[in-house]
Amino acid sequence: MKNRSTNLKNSSLPPRLVNENENGVRIKVYIKGHMIGAGKMELFNLVANRGSIRSAAKEMGMSTRRATLLLKTIEEAFPTPILEKKLGNKGTHITSFGKELLKKYLNLCDHLSKESQEFINWAASKQTLR
Repeated sequence: MKNRSTNLKNSSLPPRLVNENENGVRIKVYIKGHMIGAGKMELFNLVANRGSIRSAAKEMGMSTRRATLLLKTIEEAFPTPILEKKLGNKGTHITSFGKELLKKYLNLCDHLSKESQEFINWAASKQTLR
């Protein structure tokens, strides 16, 4: 990718959900053939927090066009819009359905992360018995 940032900020989602080299869970949910995972939801969360697709894309080191395409794949999975343009085309805000979607996704990640940590702790305790 042209102009991909090498100075990325920490994720807006909990680190255990995004870092593949650590223990934890990285969730991918398929709805109507559309994959919704940690990267897309991180982008969605940044748009919700920043109020701008361009700003969120820049923080993640991607083009605005790429970010728009990724967000469109989330929107295509649901009959209800998740984002709306602000008046005067000056930014984007998350709809009430979008807020609920993000909350449910983060709750799912949190629950599965706790369960996986229990499993990891259990597996580690079994390794010390050898």
